[in-house]
Amino acid sequence: MAFGLFSCSNDNSNQTNTSLDLLQKVVFYRDSPNQRNWNISNGLLSNITLANGTIIEEFIYDNQNRLVSDIHYTGGLVSETTTITYNADNTIESINGLPYEYNATTSTYTYTYSSNFTISCQVNSDFLAENFVRTGSDAGEYHMTYSNGNMTSFAKINSSSANTIKNFHFDDVSYGVNPLYNAVLAVARVKSLTDPNFLIDGVASNSVAAGFDNGPTDPNYYHYGLASDTSTNPTHNRKDFSIGVEVLDSSNNAIAFYAFADYIYQF
Repeated sequence: MAFGLFSCSNDNSNQTNTSLDLLQKVVFYRDSPNQRNWNISNGLLSNITLANGTIIEEFIYDNQNRLVSDIHYTGGLVSETTTITYNADNTIESINGLPYEYNATTSTYTYTYSSNFTISCQVNSDFLAENFVRTGSDAGEYHMTYSNGNMTSFAKINSSSANTIKNFHFDDVSYGVNPLYNAVLAVARVKSLTDPNFLIDGVASNSVAAGFDNGPTDPNYYHYGLASDTSTNPTHNRKDFSIGVEVLDSSNNAIAFYAFADYIYQF
């Protein structure tokens, strides 16, 4: 039973990167239909693959480590390419040749596509979406809050389907610095304008949260915990570790457990 491996320890010794210990890969939702492998190269997210290794998305950067191309694949073939250009101050100038205006006073990007739709995206100091509103076709909203560089809430509001809410908690056991933060920041800044759902698991927070709830309509609490590590495996770096999610009901009873993220530093 996986619960036997679950630990509430706040010992972060296994989670600290050094220059000799670069993160290689993160496997999200292992052994589930939603498994995704995030592969890291030179400290940056290089691509995302399915469990069988099929690539579904690839990221290309310039010499300033800014994302300049986001390539989607379907069945192993390129299905969509998003190209990004930047202003001299590193704000986004255009996406696929279409101009985005940035207002530094309000920290807001705006874009209008004829009479079809408009986008307004207010960002925080890391240029990550706080308030994203799209009107017209595919209308919808995303609202996020942050504290000390950590996402504390995520809300997707959509007129055609159920809303999504996540409130992240950092006031209990936390697992220290998020190993993915620097690797995904350039991608997250672009996704804030093109696909804010990328931020749903708090991957661009400075820290790994203690857990989250899904708002008042869900009585459960989803508690992150150290599920396993490979410190005794001589073929692996001691910093490899896994975070699981323990689902607690309103009486604090554990009712389910699932894998969240396996952080792999050395193959």
